[in-house]
Amino acid sequence: MADKSDSHSTPAAGGSGPGCWRGLAEVLAIAVIFAAAGSWPVPDVNETVYLTKARHAADPTYAAGDFFLETPDAHGVFYLVMGPLAATVSLDTAAWIGRIAGWLALAIGFRHLVGPLLPGGNGWDTWARLLAAAFFSVGLRYTTAAGEWVIGGCEAKVWAWAVVLGGIGELVRGRFAWAWCLAGGATALHPIVGGWTMLATAATWIAGPRGPARPGFTPTAVLLLVGAAMAAAGVLPALSLSAAADAATRAEAARIYVVERLHHHLLPRTFSPGFIPRHVLAIAVWWLLGRTARATLPRSRLATFTLAAIGISLAGLAVAALEASAPATAYNLLRYYWFRLADVAVPLALACAAAAVLADEAACRRLFASSPWIIRGIATVLVALDFVIQSEHWPLPGRTLAARGDSKVEAAAWADSCDWLRAHAPPGTCVLTPRGAASFTWRTGLPEVVSWKNSPQDAASLVAWRQRITDCFSRTDTIRDMERSTAALGEARLREVAKRYGAGLVIVPLDTPGLPTLPFEQLHANDRYLVLKLTD
Repeated sequence: MADKSDSHSTPAAGGSGPGCWRGLAEVLAIAVIFAAAGSWPVPDVNETVYLTKARHAADPTYAAGDFFLETPDAHGVFYLVMGPLAATVSLDTAAWIGRIAGWLALAIGFRHLVGPLLPGGNGWDTWARLLAAAFFSVGLRYTTAAGEWVIGGCEAKVWAWAVVLGGIGELVRGRFAWAWCLAGGATALHPIVGGWTMLATAATWIAGPRGPARPGFTPTAVLLLVGAAMAAAGVLPALSLSAAADAATRAEAARIYVVERLHHHLLPRTFSPGFIPRHVLAIAVWWLLGRTARATLPRSRLATFTLAAIGISLAGLAVAALEASAPATAYNLLRYYWFRLADVAVPLALACAAAAVLADEAACRRLFASSPWIIRGIATVLVALDFVIQSEHWPLPGRTLAARGDSKVEAAAWADSCDWLRAHAPPGTCVLTPRGAASFTWRTGLPEVVSWKNSPQDAASLVAWRQRITDCFSRTDTIRDMERSTAALGEARLREVAKRYGAGLVIVPLDTPGLPTLPFEQLHANDRYLVLKLTD
């Protein structure tokens, strides 16, 4: 059985000469567009999770004894790749290297994808592809239902999404076996991202248009097996994380994961207000633009893939509806991020459809009843304006900007406290940190008792994580109305938690109620935080 493809290939995607250099220039330009959205100060959201884990995987002496870092790993391929780098250079440097690699990978995947969707021939192909990249960047920020992101910091799913984009590029060309193989590679990097992509790829293969057969031979069976094997390399370790836990522990872990920790991505009734309506509006606009643009086989295949992704989201809504009658079943299923693929496929399809309409003079006139030059000019100005807006968070020389990883703390004072601990705390000292802190281990290399952001992936550790959270911050053994600091719960609780979890120091916000009455030795202070010694 040969893998069939059609003639819609990326113009000047390979070979040498001017076309090759133009393709390279487009990739670099797309990478810059993505970097404009993703260039936040280090550490960014999730980098404090992924890169500290990666460094600990390569060097177990790093923050030895940290509860989170010593829980089972769910993204082994990422840690295998990034771990040696994170253990060799500073985490800040590793983050920037990983970010740049991720943006370039996303740009390569995106350029490969849009080639047959926005082919050349009218002089607007390069402009249209760059415009599609900019639209995609904007769409990822404003049209998602569950808050998924692609253009982010250095983390596993950024690389996985890059491979997914390349796989969709093969899919729209009709090379389904290669698309499946790349989706398997994405699954090895990130089981959720790649797993749903494999399902949507299979659905497109079954239901989508095939196109005419072409001569040549591709070892389809081999590619399918390779894709399945790579997927297994990501899925099986992830599934094995909780295999040793009993049914009650797995059920409780699923409830914690879906209802308490990540409900904003998993449980539709808790999604941010307006997210689902704007996602539905984006689907409607995509459908309108898709009917306006000239129909081609590649565009039809992307539409089928997008509909498959939307179908997965609709199935997720049906699963969520089980919460009232069968909550355990609903939570066990909802932890698989049913809305993640559509959060990316919809803005992707919308961006490509909008660029296709603007690049097609006849389609542009039909839709806007105005000169295409005017509409194209307005679109370009809006994209340039977004670029300027994004520049406000670039960590340029001379700027002092707080990292998003420090959004729950007073960033400058927090960094000062961490710097002092890194220089003066004995190696291996376990520290109690404020509930909103995410970058403590990143900044100090010391273990901490627990962090809200650093939640484990396996069932037993997740249940233990919740117990630590409530022990350290809750008066009622619930996650509602928790205190920012264990110190707010009084001297007795501080001593109890320190003894139970081996904490020797605590960082306390200065506005913590009852702080002046605590009888512990003060080691360091600034205008926001105080470091106290908990042991005699």
